[in-house]
Amino acid sequence: MPHKILVLEGITERGLGLLQAEGWQIDQKKAMPPAELARLVGPYDAMTIRSGSQITAEVLEAGKNLKVVGRPGVGVDNVDLEAATRLGIMVMNSPMGNLVSTAELTLALLFAAARNIAQADASMKAERWDRKSFPGVELSGKRLGVVGFGRIGREVATRARALGMDIAAYDPFVSAAAVEAMGVPMLTLDELLATSDLITLHTTLTKESRHLIGKSALAKVKRGVRIVNAARGELVDEEALLAALEDGRVAAAGLDVHASEPPADWRLARHPRVVATPHVGAQTAEAQERVGTDIAIQVRDFLKGGIIQHAVNFFALSGDVYDQVKPAMDLAGRLGTFLAQACPGVPERIEVGLYGDLRELDANPVIAAAVCGVMRCAYPDNVTLVNARALAGEKRIEVLESTSSAKLAFSNLMAVRLKTADRDFSVAGTLFGRNHLRLVDVDGVEVDAIPQGHLLLVKNDDTPGVVGHLGGVLGEHNVNIARMTVGRKPGSGRAVMLIEVDNEVPAAVLTEVTRVPGVREARALALG
Repeated sequence: MPHKILVLEGITERGLGLLQAEGWQIDQKKAMPPAELARLVGPYDAMTIRSGSQITAEVLEAGKNLKVVGRPGVGVDNVDLEAATRLGIMVMNSPMGNLVSTAELTLALLFAAARNIAQADASMKAERWDRKSFPGVELSGKRLGVVGFGRIGREVATRARALGMDIAAYDPFVSAAAVEAMGVPMLTLDELLATSDLITLHTTLTKESRHLIGKSALAKVKRGVRIVNAARGELVDEEALLAALEDGRVAAAGLDVHASEPPADWRLARHPRVVATPHVGAQTAEAQERVGTDIAIQVRDFLKGGIIQHAVNFFALSGDVYDQVKPAMDLAGRLGTFLAQACPGVPERIEVGLYGDLRELDANPVIAAAVCGVMRCAYPDNVTLVNARALAGEKRIEVLESTSSAKLAFSNLMAVRLKTADRDFSVAGTLFGRNHLRLVDVDGVEVDAIPQGHLLLVKNDDTPGVVGHLGGVLGEHNVNIARMTVGRKPGSGRAVMLIEVDNEVPAAVLTEVTRVPGVREARALALG
């Protein structure tokens, strides 16, 4: 069935064209109150939004088919991320498109705060020639403290350094080594506040960062500091900033974002030493075209192939990093799905081992994929990569990771073990090339199979005649064999057959297979 996509508050023409080219139903609507949106969202698979739409838990819970929410640009504070994660809904933004625009506006606000440009312009428009009322300071030679050294923070730092500024950074989520590799010292927040002549904010809004620049922080800044915020309004306690402007501790401020938009209290925006703009950081023709088109591509690729780019409620996977980890996630998902169907009983523990080259990858999304594979079979309702680990925790299923540097027969190996109330079962797989998946071990028996499609897993005695007899049974029932692999554990008397067939094996045929002399167990698996 074609996907249905709800586009709120518009999208670029190119982005719209990309979605329409898939033959999907695209419905465009204006922003609406959450209660009204909740009544509308039910049949949609995806939704793109802008800042005027509040995507509450009520809306997300009503989106019974909703798989992904896409937000052009960076900010997703109008989406209830906790609810989206709990419900397994992927939330994506498109942060790369407005990097340059936001960085350039930050520089503009720094210049404006340093040289009183807006105030001088207002004086001229009032036909007052008043040069002495607008003394400024140079940026060259001053220290710029960058709070939040992500993509935009780094773009600002690069441009500010070209102006002759000294750069310092604070970011608890970025390694000091990564920052210092750019020749920028990583400071504590208190050190940055105490030593910076100008401060610019580029961090995300969380419970911890709300009012990061508040009364306590402002008491620690250099007297005469200038502060710019083009990130999120609530990073700043506006009452505290207003008081600091009044007593001269803060010389000036440049604000593109505000605690409420539009402001409920205009005192700060009207302050004579504040340059205020109405959240225009991404409002350039170039940025709007990029972010709108980027999010359309991301939503399209996610719906078509499960490709994850710039998810904000899943592990950070973009560009080359995603290309490297995606095959391992695919393998992990297949192994988890295999186990959940091959190992009866209520899951109690899932263990994922990464060996060889796989140890170089970020294990978190790989483990999430394995857990998702298990959980989708054991608890099929509403399990996705986004919420699989959380749901496992709710079900008190232990999730473990293991690794080893021991030499292997393969350049990479992934082993997944599932313990249920009834038994303990393991499988292992490897990657050949970029994305060729292979199953190489089933419960301690070496095999060589492709984990795909419909498989018949047969555990049997390692005796003559079993394979032929079983093949005869399948043939009698018109079950076509596409591939077959047989493995055994020497000296154990145990053997395993993996038979790839064209279609699902009917229950009656499976029952007959279990009656073949020497067959201990047979299970039909669907790996997609």
